[in-house]
This record gives sequence, structure tokens and C-alpha cells, in this order.
Amino acid sequence: MRLNTHLACVELRDLHLKTNIGTYGPHDVVPDAHVLDLTLWLSPALVLIAQDGMAHVFDYDPLVAEIDRLAADGHYETQERLITRIVQACAAYREIEALDIGLCKSPVRQGSGALGVRVSVDAHTLNALRQIESTDVQQAMGSLSGWTLDTHPQHHTACLFKSWTLPSFEAAVARFNQIAQLAQTQDHHPEVLSSYTQLQVRIWTHDAAGLTHKDFTLAQAIDQLSTAP
Repeated sequence: MRLNTHLACVELRDLHLKTNIGTYGPHDVVPDAHVLDLTLWLSPALVLIAQDGMAHVFDYDPLVAEIDRLAADGHYETQERLITRIVQACAAYREIEALDIGLCKSPVRQGSGALGVRVSVDAHTLNALRQIESTDVQQAMGSLSGWTLDTHPQHHTACLFKSWTLPSFEAAVARFNQIAQLAQTQDHHPEVLSSYTQLQVRIWTHDAAGLTHKDFTLAQAIDQLSTAP
């Protein structure tokens, strides 16, 4: 049993998605069903209402429509990638405080079996995926050194930008490698451009199409690299 401090939830069960997941050979068993289970943990105030009306509850219909769109949005190599995109879609709704999500495919062998992936996303993780409010952006910028707010020239989304001029080509390569290792550790990968002694970094959250708390956490860690001996 999953213990949760939230007392209210919206449950979506056995939703068959029209999606294309995986790559299969001529003798592989190809699943004919991908089934989603989703539990959204909410404030009880959105369930125990004093008067009837959609204005007083969580309207889940737009989210379900977005899940359908994501499921049909091209080929996925893994179930995990579609789950990640659905979680990001849920993060756009601040009424959702936490969630449980599972996606399974069937059949697995000889017309039987189901194989799935399930994850519980707590409030801390969900908040890290949310686009940061504009007022919080200005406050968070105060904790950074040398970063500016920018719009990505190709993706046209808000991002953090910083550039360096290093004393040598070797120093620029070393800093590039430090940032790459740090990004890998945080599982958050910025755009890093290097040209001789010049280095440029842009950070944004791709799935959120904007800035999240994860971006500022990575930028702060990169700043610490700059001051390390």
C-alpha cells in the first residue's frame, strides 16, 4: 500500500493509449495495447466542495486530451520517455501536488502477460519540473554570478546564458569537460558551445519549454566550478 499524506486524488484507470512505442524484429511479439494508470494527489478542498460547479474542482479533461496528444506524438523508443512527458504535462497544473503513474504493454509472450513501468513523483520532484514563476526568476537570478536571462535563438524559449573567456584552449576544454560531468551527474544537460578560449552555456528545461528550478540549481553548481581551485 502506498502511504500518502494527501487525502484526495483523481484516479484515471485502464486508459488505452494510441501510441507507437518500441522497435521490434520480425519474430518479436509486438504489443497491441499500451495502458495508462494515473493517480493525481490533490488538496481535499478540490473534492469536498461547498457548492457544485467546475470552478471548485480540478478539471482533468484538458490534461487527458494532452496525454492523448503526447501518446500520438511520433515514435517512442521507450515507455519511460512517454511517462516523462506525461509527468511534465501534469506539472503544468499546480493543483497537482504529487502523482503516481504506470504504463504497461501487452502481450509480452505468446499472447499473454503485461510488462510495465511505474513511478511515484513527490511534491519536491514535481516542483522541480514546473516552470518557475516570473517573480521567482528575478529572485533566483540574485543567487547566480554572471548569468543573464536570454531567449534561445533557435528554440525561442527563455534560458539562462553565461559566457567565459578562458586563459587558454586547454583551460576551455577542461571547463567544458567539468560542465559536462556536472550535467551528467544532475541528469540535466545544457547547451555548451566552445570556440578556442571562448565558452558559452545556455540552460533551460526542454520538456517545460522554459525555466525551472532545475536550471538554477545547475547554474549555481557551474558557478561553484568557476570558483573552485
